[in-house]
Amino acid sequence: MIETIKTFLKTNHIDPHARFIIAVSGGADSIALLHAFKYLNADILALHCNFALRGKESDMDEQFVKRFCTTYGIPHSVKRFDTAATARERGVSLEMAARELRYAWFEEIRQQKRRDYIVLGHHADDQAETLLLNLCRGTGIKGLTGMRPVNGQLLRPLLDRSRGEILDYIKSNQLGFRTDSTNESLDYTRNKLRHRVLPVLKEINPSFLRTTRETIHILGEVESVYRHGIEQLKRKITVEEEGELLIHIRKLMASPAPYSLLFEIVRPYGFNATQVRDILDSHTAIPGKQFQAGEYLLTRGRTYWRLFNVLEGDSTPALLADAGEYRVGPLLFRLHEQEIDDSFTIPTARHIACFNRDKLIYPLVARHWRAGDRFCPLGMKWSKKKLSDFFIDQKFSAKQKKECLILQSGDDIIWVVGHRIDDRYKITSTTRRALLITVERP
Repeated sequence: MIETIKTFLKTNHIDPHARFIIAVSGGADSIALLHAFKYLNADILALHCNFALRGKESDMDEQFVKRFCTTYGIPHSVKRFDTAATARERGVSLEMAARELRYAWFEEIRQQKRRDYIVLGHHADDQAETLLLNLCRGTGIKGLTGMRPVNGQLLRPLLDRSRGEILDYIKSNQLGFRTDSTNESLDYTRNKLRHRVLPVLKEINPSFLRTTRETIHILGEVESVYRHGIEQLKRKITVEEEGELLIHIRKLMASPAPYSLLFEIVRPYGFNATQVRDILDSHTAIPGKQFQAGEYLLTRGRTYWRLFNVLEGDSTPALLADAGEYRVGPLLFRLHEQEIDDSFTIPTARHIACFNRDKLIYPLVARHWRAGDRFCPLGMKWSKKKLSDFFIDQKFSAKQKKECLILQSGDDIIWVVGHRIDDRYKITSTTRRALLITVERP
């Protein structure tokens, strides 16, 4: 076991004089790990989590770890968690809550104590179980690569050693350890794999753990090639434009693997495998079809699928009380009143609007549009039009509609900001005072 760790550190270019945190549950694997690091004369700190899920048994695990560390002169720290309460609060399983609490505390201590690495006792049997578990649940290529020996500050030096080898080390060094009674329960999927499936696979192939390890290594390299190819294809079919991710439909469908490519593009935004298939099916549909994952919306346009955050740009209604400057979400509104004389010229830039000041009622209200909103677009005189119809006429994207602000005076919409003013509030030959409003992104 000691030689295994020496080889691991050397192979992965990890300084043996680094400062390590050892995660210690009290089970055979973590005790063997702790003992081996101790006899390497490494700078170690043992951490034990008491998740308070097994009553006295959890407390006995804690006491065992404390005694072991004291006997061997190993600095250690213990923390007790109310795991059940955390699971309820976060709406997750007990297993997931324990995992989140454990890793969060480990990282907190690592930074607080200025430690370099967190060392975990996962072994070859755990690796095989993880692979089988991912296969049962359904997984992409990443799920077939198992746990990484080195993942940032997390180290797993025992992944090449079986549980049997760890128990041999425990026996030869006359070490005690604790057994978690829940490891025998078949209520947990992982335990079913451990006690029912793995033994059969080892019977079929006594070298199953070794061949699994070799397969995972190969798949890890395959995944590296896969990632490289995906990144190259992504650069050819996607472009970012004003906060939107545009995915070229025709180019994606002509790629060697449309499903895998689209999955890798949209997965980071929360879209799942079923949604990806539905999105692909929409490539022949008429524009307008939408798919949502949390705060992200993907819409089918004419040439592109457009992906954007529906929450970005949202703001509460803002009151523009008088001439001056006002911040509304990401925009800056500048209001300037001006007397009209012979030299006055109505500006034509889209980001500037000019109104008959005498018809306006302060405060003006800047807000997001709502279903049912109507106004009289410039040129239509007193004929009102639904904003939704205006958007269609102007070929607004879903993102443009989501972000569109309107400016209101009294009960009337006077400006679809950046696009069209209301005809009733335009400058005419009888207008004496003008209000100019400029909108910018600072």
